[in-house]
Amino acid sequence: MVTLINNTDQTDTDSTKKVLLAAPRGYCAGVDRAVIAVEKALDHYGAPIYVRKQIVHNKHVVRSLEKRGAIFVDEVDEAPDGCIMIFSAHGVSPAVIKAAEARNQQTIDATCPLVTKVHREVQRFEKEGYDILLVGHEGHEEVEGTAGEAPDVVQLVDGEQGIRDAKVKDPSKVVWLSQTTLSVDETMDTVLKLREKFPTL
Repeated sequence: MVTLINNTDQTDTDSTKKVLLAAPRGYCAGVDRAVIAVEKALDHYGAPIYVRKQIVHNKHVVRSLEKRGAIFVDEVDEAPDGCIMIFSAHGVSPAVIKAAEARNQQTIDATCPLVTKVHREVQRFEKEGYDILLVGHEGHEEVEGTAGEAPDVVQLVDGEQGIRDAKVKDPSKVVWLSQTTLSVDETMDTVLKLREKFPTL
């Protein structure tokens, strides 16, 4: 939220801008969609509903859902066989889906559509024989899910060391994709440095 505040100590032509940041900050439409999925599942099936990873990195929302009966787990094997399991907005790898199926868990995929789009791009570029440089943060759930779509061709690039370590089989067949929650500036800074190393990127 940006508020324009007129400073009465200055002339009418001068003004001071003050930026007010909401705390806690809101979240994107993909996360809103995932939260609604958990709420609807609780309404329809009743508690408990299991959710792999935090549905959103917002402790207020997580606490509210926990009070209603959502149980957050790190992995599907921490939840009982046959339970309702919701995948968070950050998405999951095919291995996680298979693990849930092996436990007969009824899954609800609350993956953000933008993350799903990145997963589809990984699948497409893998089929076309590309190496994929994934700009993102190591250990982030979204990155783990995206890399898990094609672990043999996806290489995480996280910071300067990741740029230095990046290697590809064929420099003419390399693409970059990004964790969706990164800022455009952060992503493009990394991509520009990668292009110095791989000009066809």
